[in-house]
Amino acid sequence: MDDVQSFAFGKGDAQAPVMLSGLDRLGEKLGRRLRGVLEPLVGSRPDVEVQPVAVTDFSNWAQDVPRSSSMSIYRALPLKGNMLMRLDAGMISTLVDCFYGGVSNRTMPARAEFTPTEDRLIARLSQAITEQLAACWQDVLPLDIALATREVGVGFACAFPATEQMVVQRFTICLIRNEEWPIDIVFPLAALRAVDALTGSKVHDDHVVTDAIWQSRMERQMANIRLPARTVLARPSLSLTELVQLQPGDVIPVHINRNLPLIVGDRIIAQGSIGEQDGRAAFMIEKMN
Repeated sequence: MDDVQSFAFGKGDAQAPVMLSGLDRLGEKLGRRLRGVLEPLVGSRPDVEVQPVAVTDFSNWAQDVPRSSSMSIYRALPLKGNMLMRLDAGMISTLVDCFYGGVSNRTMPARAEFTPTEDRLIARLSQAITEQLAACWQDVLPLDIALATREVGVGFACAFPATEQMVVQRFTICLIRNEEWPIDIVFPLAALRAVDALTGSKVHDDHVVTDAIWQSRMERQMANIRLPARTVLARPSLSLTELVQLQPGDVIPVHINRNLPLIVGDRIIAQGSIGEQDGRAAFMIEKMN
């Protein structure tokens, strides 16, 4: 065997697990909401393209991030670990120009820090995005998102080991000119694996319309399902010797309790007593469980 490959225990499989289909649906919801977040800043409706969720090492993701990017690190309880949001410096400069009536046709030079105006816009935009993110997750797992720190450049915001596997949600933003910028939301893969609700492909979507006629018919049909109900009058106890010696005509003494269970399937749904009505044995419900 000369095709042996090295493997690092604990690193896991780099392939996207099944649960990411649910995260993709959450991303589609957030993408629609991002248009509403950016529109008041741009003055027009921007294009937002939702990219498929990707799994990669933190170092592989970080090497493609420009040094001038805004990096916000959050705690998103009850998820374990930190959540990271990346905003590109060129997009922030363009948003500031748009907000103050500029035409956004300048090429901004690389720099080591943002202006006070840009810092305020970053804080406002990041807050709006995290609020929409929490709203999208509400039906899956309510998140309590709080800012831990905000830095310029991924080198100052090293919140994860280089080899840790990360889940990257990327939204490509096109504003008023033919230039695109990414907004990345990055989670530790280990944190999302603990969320059972993401293992399926069905996630609640605001745009799903329920068929009222079908639902009404289904409810009527469900109401007609018949379930066998029974009660137990007595449970006599016999030894094995007594059991094998039973003969026709033997009498087993039993004691009928005043309070008897009404059983459907394997569940006791009520308590009552045995009596007679219209010449037939009957069960009278005295208490619902």
